[in-house]
Amino acid sequence: MRKIVALAAFVGLLPVEALATVQTAAQQGYASVSGSGSERHDDDKAKCGKVLDGADKGYEVIFDGTRKCFERWRYAGGSSITLERDGTLKSGPGAPNLGALWYATRPYGDFSLKLQFRDDSPVAGKRANSGVHVRFPAPRPPVPGCPMTFNGNPQQTNPAGWIAVNCGHEIQINDSPDGGGNDPRKTGSIYGFADLNGTQSQPTPAGVWNDLEIRVVGQHYTVIRNGVVVNEYENVPGVPFPGRPKDPDSSSRGLVGYVGLQSHGGAVDVVSFRNIRILDLSNQD
Repeated sequence: MRKIVALAAFVGLLPVEALATVQTAAQQGYASVSGSGSERHDDDKAKCGKVLDGADKGYEVIFDGTRKCFERWRYAGGSSITLERDGTLKSGPGAPNLGALWYATRPYGDFSLKLQFRDDSPVAGKRANSGVHVRFPAPRPPVPGCPMTFNGNPQQTNPAGWIAVNCGHEIQINDSPDGGGNDPRKTGSIYGFADLNGTQSQPTPAGVWNDLEIRVVGQHYTVIRNGVVVNEYENVPGVPFPGRPKDPDSSSRGLVGYVGLQSHGGAVDVVSFRNIRILDLSNQD
């Protein structure tokens, strides 16, 4: 399938237009636009940047499935996230290391972020791993005070995605069963700091669209899955990262930052996203 590459991993963060014709990079894990044709959403009907009414009154659409909206996002790190012909975003394998697709238009303080996700693992019986990153600095290395490390070990190849990991919070997406060598942090976990098990996360089968809301006010985090609150967490300063004491502690998670999606990079780690919107709560009492 022909791919028009939108964003590069190994060269860092580049405008979509700069890579529009670089075909070879599509094989190296970059966020990209896949295919074209009648299946793609009509840009003339896009809601990108519009403020909604109804049940989502006040929310701004930051991804509506169109190429125009996708151009507001940037990519950092390895692996891949592609814009599909059906208007979804899909994480998958690619260049070494994890990656983050982030909404580069502006950072947010207090907010409610809503989206839909679907576990599209291509391997029967195996579940995908991904996540939503919030309140991280722009992943344009170097970022003072934010090392690109795993438990103190520098990431040498395509490391920029670790800025979102180490200096923001990740809300996990992972519906694998408990035990059996699976990641114990399930969907809705505030990764490492407030983890959920396979019962608390209220998993759904693979191939099912889920609604996810992440509400952050001050340092209080609320995660709502399919209309049910599954997690709440107060980010107090000075808490070491459990199991990774050489990485930044909870104090590195500030009050303002960007939002984005994670690509974990494994062969089974295919997750689709759509219908992303955000409500700025910074000026609300």
